[in-house]
Parts: sequence; C-alpha cells; structure tokens
Amino acid sequence: MNKVNNRKVIRRLAFRELKSNRKMNLMVILSIVLTCILFTALTSIGGSLVNGIQRETMRQVGGDRMAGLKYVLPGDYEKVKADSAVKDAVYRIIVGRAVNQAFKNIAVEVNCAGNEDAAKAMFCEPTTGRLPESEDEIAVSTLVLDELNLPYELGITVPVTLDVDGKISEHKFTLCGYWQGEKLAMAQAAWVSRAFADTYAPTPAVEFYSQEFLTYAGYWQVDFNYSNSFDIEHKTDALLNRLYGDQKKAPDFGINWAYTTSSVDGGMAAGGIVMILVIFAAGYLIIYNIFHINISANIRSYGLLKTIGTTSRQIQQMVRTQAAIYCAVGIPIGLVSGILIGNVMMQSIMRTMNILSATSYSVSAKLLVILCLISALFTYETVMISCRKPCRIAGNVSPIEALRYNDTNLSTKKSDKKTGRISPFSVAKNNMSRSRKKTAVVVLSLTLSMVLVNTLFTYLNGIDMEKYISTQITGDFVVKQAETASITEKDDLRKITPEQVKALEQIDGISQMCPVYFENGDLHLSGNALEKAEKLYEKYANAEKWEAVYENEDFAAWEKPDFGNYYELRMLAKGTETGERKGDLLTDIYGIRPDFLSELTPFKGELDREKFASGNYALVYTSYTKIGDDENNTDDDFYEPGDTLTLSCGENSKDYEVMAVCDIPYGLSSQRYTFIYGHVMIPESEYFSLTDNRNAMSVMLRADADRFDDADAQIRELAEQDGRLRMKNRHDYEAEYTDYINMIKLVGGTLSGILALIGILNFVNAVITGILSRKRELAMMNAIGMTGSQMGKMLMWEGIHYAVLTAAGSIVIGTVISLTAVKSVAAEMFFFSYHFTLLPLVICIPILLLLSAVIPNFAYRSICRESVVERLREN
Repeated sequence: MNKVNNRKVIRRLAFRELKSNRKMNLMVILSIVLTCILFTALTSIGGSLVNGIQRETMRQVGGDRMAGLKYVLPGDYEKVKADSAVKDAVYRIIVGRAVNQAFKNIAVEVNCAGNEDAAKAMFCEPTTGRLPESEDEIAVSTLVLDELNLPYELGITVPVTLDVDGKISEHKFTLCGYWQGEKLAMAQAAWVSRAFADTYAPTPAVEFYSQEFLTYAGYWQVDFNYSNSFDIEHKTDALLNRLYGDQKKAPDFGINWAYTTSSVDGGMAAGGIVMILVIFAAGYLIIYNIFHINISANIRSYGLLKTIGTTSRQIQQMVRTQAAIYCAVGIPIGLVSGILIGNVMMQSIMRTMNILSATSYSVSAKLLVILCLISALFTYETVMISCRKPCRIAGNVSPIEALRYNDTNLSTKKSDKKTGRISPFSVAKNNMSRSRKKTAVVVLSLTLSMVLVNTLFTYLNGIDMEKYISTQITGDFVVKQAETASITEKDDLRKITPEQVKALEQIDGISQMCPVYFENGDLHLSGNALEKAEKLYEKYANAEKWEAVYENEDFAAWEKPDFGNYYELRMLAKGTETGERKGDLLTDIYGIRPDFLSELTPFKGELDREKFASGNYALVYTSYTKIGDDENNTDDDFYEPGDTLTLSCGENSKDYEVMAVCDIPYGLSSQRYTFIYGHVMIPESEYFSLTDNRNAMSVMLRADADRFDDADAQIRELAEQDGRLRMKNRHDYEAEYTDYINMIKLVGGTLSGILALIGILNFVNAVITGILSRKRELAMMNAIGMTGSQMGKMLMWEGIHYAVLTAAGSIVIGTVISLTAVKSVAAEMFFFSYHFTLLPLVICIPILLLLSAVIPNFAYRSICRESVVERLREN
C-alpha cells in the first residue's frame, strides 16, 4: 500500500474547520487564555511572594549566601573559592562590636568587608559613598546614624566605642558611605578598612578551636553559593569532606535558613503536592470541558470526512493541529495578561504599603523568563492532555454515529411511563441529567477554581500577628539589659536592681508587673528522669566514635563541638572520673511571681497559682539538640508532672514536685542554649532562698487598656536613666513585622481575587460554549413551538443547576482540603493559627447564581439573530 503524504491537506482542513465556527474558536481560545493566566498569575505573583519572603528572611539572617564557614583563616577562604561546586564566595573579617551608650536599642557589629560583593551579600552595600579605604574611615547604616543623632552626610565624624574581645577603645571615624538600615536585621553592620582591621584585629596564628581561651577578632567569615539551593546541607558536608578529608578537621559551618528549598518537611511537601495537583486539575478540566463541547458540536463534519476516506488517525491529527493553533494564539495572550496583572497588582501593593524593601518582591528578568516558559509549557501540555479523549471521540466516530450523535447518555432500560407538567425547570433538569458526564466535568472544573480560592484565603486568614511577635515579647513592655553591653558584661545578665523593680511597680497605669530573676544552677536527675537520660546516651548516634576519643584522651579532637555534645551527655548519664556525679544537668533557674503563670502554656500538667505560691512546686523543661537517628524524636522531657526534682544553686539545694512541663517564653529567657539543657521556674521567694542575687534579668509589664502611652513614657524615662537598660514595647515589634505580615496578606489576597475572577469567567465561558454548541438543538425546540421566553428560562435554570452543584462540590472538597492539606502545611508555621472558613465560597456562590440568570439569556439572544431555518441548516 502506497503511503500518501497528505499532511498539507490535513492542515488545510484544520484551518478551514477553524474558519467555519469563529464563535466557538473564540471560546476555546478564551479557555486557554484563562488557564494560562491561572498558571502565570500563580507563578508570577506567587513567585514574587516566595521571593519576597525569602529576601526578607535573608535580611533578618543578615546575608543572601546559601552557606558559610565560621571563624576560619585566609587559607580556608582560598580552598573554598577554588572548589568547582562553590559560586560567589565572599569573606568578611571580624573586628568587634560598637558599644556606644547610644546603641542601647540596637546591636552594631564592626567588620571589614573583603570587597563590595561581601557588603552586598549582607545587604550592607553603601548606596551613598563607598566602602572604607583608609584607617580612619567607616561606613554605617542610617539606623546607626539615627541612634547617634547624626545627619546623613559624607565626611562627618562618627564616634565609636569599640569592644574587641573585651578590650575597649575609643575612635573617631570619617563617614565615607551609608545605606538604608534594615529594622528586621538581627544586628546593624559597620564597615572599617583592612588597614584598621590589621591593626586592631590582626589575623590569628592558630585555628579557632585550637585557642586556650576563645577569641573572635581577626577570624574570617566565608559565605558562598552553590549552583542551586536544593539540599544545601548535604552539599556543604560533601564540600567539607573534599577540602578537609575528615569532618573533625573541618571548621564550623552554617546554612542560610532563608532558602526554603534547602530542606522540605514531609507534611509541607505533601500539602504542596496536593495544591499543585488541584491547580493542574482545575486547568485540565477547563480545557477538557471546552474541547469536549467543541468536538461534540463538530462531530457531524468529522463523520462526513469519514465518508470520503479520511482515517481516524488523520482526524485526530487535524484536531491536534487545531489545538496547537489555539495554543499559539491563546498562550501568548495569557502570558502577557498574567504578567501584566501580576506586575500591576504588585506595584499597586508596593505603593500602598510604601515598603522600602519593595525590590525584594520583584522578579528578575531571568526568573521572569523561566516562569513564562514554565507557564507556557504547563498550559501547552495541559491542552494536549485535555484534548486526547475528545480526539479519540472524533477519530473513532462512524458516519452513521456522527449523524445520530447528541452527546447524551440515555438509559436503554424500559421505565414506567410518567406524565407531568412540562415547564422550563423540568426541561432544564432533564437536559442536565441526560449528559451526566458533561455536567460532572463542568461542575468539577468550576469547583476546583473555587476550592483554590478558599484554600488560599484560609491560609491568609490564619496568619497570626500575635503569635508572630509573641516569640519576641511577652506582655506590653519588657525591660532588660541593653544591647551595648560589652562581651565581659554580657556574662552577667542581671542588671535591674531591686530599687528599679520597685520603681517600675509604682508606675501609674500598670496593671501587671512580673520581674524575672535568673541564676545558673544544677538539676539533679534521678529515678525515671535519669533512666531517660541513660537511654538517650545509649542511642546517641556517634557514641562509639567519641567513646574511643574519650578513652584515648585525644585532646585535639576534644576541641570539636561534636565531642563537647557527647561529653555533656556522657557526664549526665555516667558521670566522670574527676568527681562529677551522674545526673547533674546545668540548668537555668528562673524566679517568678505566681501571677506570671497566666503568661505560660504548659506542655503537660496544669498550672495552679495557689499551689505554686506554697513553694513546694516547680515548672521544668528539659531539651537536647536532636542529632543523627534521633532527629525525629519528640520525647525530650526527662520529667513528668508529679515527679520529684532536686534543684541546686551553690551550696543550697531543695526538692520540688513537678507541677507541669513548661518552658519560659523565649523573649524573657537568658536565650542561652547548650546541647542539653534544663529550665526550671520556681516562686520568687524560693529563688531568693537559693541565691543571694536580688537583681532581676528582665521585667514584664502590662498596661491598663487606656494608659498604654502614659505607661510607655514613664517606663522609657526610667530605662534611660541607666544606660545599661533598654525598654521595648509591643508596638515596637509590631512596627517591625507589620509590613512583612501585611505584604503576605495583600499579595495572597490579590492572588485569591485573581483565582476567583478566573473561576467566574470559566463559569461564564462554560455556559456560553454549551449554548453555542446546541444551536441546532435549540432551533428544533423553537420549531416545535417553544417560545423565546420559555427557552430563556430553561437556559437560566440550567445555569442555576451548575451553580448549585458547584456550590455543593466546593463546600465538600474545600472542607476536605482545608482540614488536610492546609492544616498540615500550617502546622509547620509558628505564626499560623488554623481557622476553618468557607467565607470565599459564601461570597462567590451568590455571584454565580446571579450570572446564571443573566448570561444564558445574553448567549441565547446572540444566536437568535439568525432565523430558525438558518440554524437548522448548520452542520
């Protein structure tokens, strides 16, 4: 059999078929445009959101590099830079800290930048001026200048009190550059020249952990990137093995936790996969539904082509060619529309929010091209997958079946004859039921769009500002040690004298005042608690390796942090030959007032103020750093409510009953953590019986509802009288994070609005396409006497059926996804409070019902411009 090259003929037929029904073509192209906008909007705005959150997190971390080595020497930098896997390596030299009295509310780190890229990597590149070159020059952020009450002018004198490993010196620098300071950053940077660093912080001669007493000045911090951000920790382990051979010889390293792809939680990954599948399903059903309707409308012409010898494969090729043409027209329009919508909305949000770091939320040209390619490919594949079944229907239909085809699935079973009143409602109901598959596809495509909107809204509605800032502050005000304390002073966190505590208590407008006292002590484990510690030691991942190091007295290896971790656990579980008894755990002892229990949330047990005030009870929390096979273990509490613990401080010791397993809020703690540690809270009176120290570490205060500003002024004045104290109120933290939280909500809200609009347009598209594809059928109904008014009502009831079924499906599927995928993703976010809601559906469903009454009549009038005879003649 000779093979005939008829591809040109098939393409010509495909183009002629397109020209014959331009209204249907417009509907198909519109469905592809909507799908492309859906994907593009999700990727561009969602990409802006993810990029913005990541960049803002980097600003908090203080750098944009993926990983870094800590406290190394110049030779280490050269090794890292030469490795083929490393990109964009930079370094900075540690000099010290600026401890001016004016810096009581901020921390200022003094470093020497290796080059401009190093400053840029820390978001501290001078935007006005340059980096220092001579020994008397300095570059700082605007926040540093604000605290010093200095103008933003190059050449001014900047006084700095410098702390270099406890050595204090006074300097006067000339300002050579400055940049906009980041309030979210953990510390402000101040750059000095290499000449200054060589003079006051020369490069050490030994490795960091080889020192007898640890100092930091002169050591280098090396930061770098990889080609991508997947599995950064594994890549860094491999890098250290290549460079140093043995992990014991490798320096400490850090991973930038701003990179969300560096590690993916199982629950978050599952939730993300579910969301991707829902988005793909929504796009697939939009395209499939429109193509199915289009094939049904043109099925007669495919049957006629069969009569003249066209094969099934050729007809399928013709349909795929038409699909490719639709994509060629619809995808570029969808890409441009999606990008413009995303850009306009993001710019509007930035202007509204007036956020200085708006560039964080922009998408680079390179990333934009990648997003467009992904969206275009995703849309194209969705179209091709969606048209497979309609292609098979068109290709496999016989000429006789094509003439009879009406896209219905009628039962062949005999049924009892029923009579009843015929009405537009009953006819609409029968029309919906005669093609249940088509109805299900339309409803499901609309449902998934609504579910996406509800899912995103649930996430945004759960962002909890109170939770977000509760990790930083408890109560309305906190008074504690200022950031300007020198390294030697930092060893003593207790700076608030009894006189100052009393003065704070007497401030007008204060409803609650709770001082927190702190002392180091020992927690002696016994009974069940000691058994848990012994079991922990037995399962410690590196016990065998480090036991050999311990027994062989390999003192060089003893300097490594991993051995220190092992030694702490070994001493706890077994004791040592030098006299330390087993079961002794270094513990933070906190003295609190019974009223403070209202600020605590126990993990186990219940809080009782009266019992606690008796002095016989304690609150305890123990934890350890999870390592090796123990990383997923959550049972890190050595104690249970009802156990007895022995607390020692100096020569004093006392037994307490454990009231509850409960930790002190982070903002009021010492914020010092070791590999394995304990926190114990006892009544203030008991604390004073164990220690002679009467100075408080911090004071938590709450103001009367209408006296916040008055109390704030009094507390601030009292704190300023002592340069070692600082005060921060809840509004300070809210101001730092409000822009960040609002940005997430506004961008996400915009995305929700776009998804809702796409869902509604999809509904309109499906209704209009369904009516256009039934021109002959509707003409026949006109011909047998059905009036235009009756026809309009019938079509309206069909639309209402779609809307009601969509509402029911959205509520069911939305509820399931909200309680599973959304809840699992939200559980990983500390500032998220899950609240079940269907509010977006409650808003969208009435809109669908309204459109159900308006759109069918509009579409019917458009086809009625032709006479009944002309419509009956159409193939």
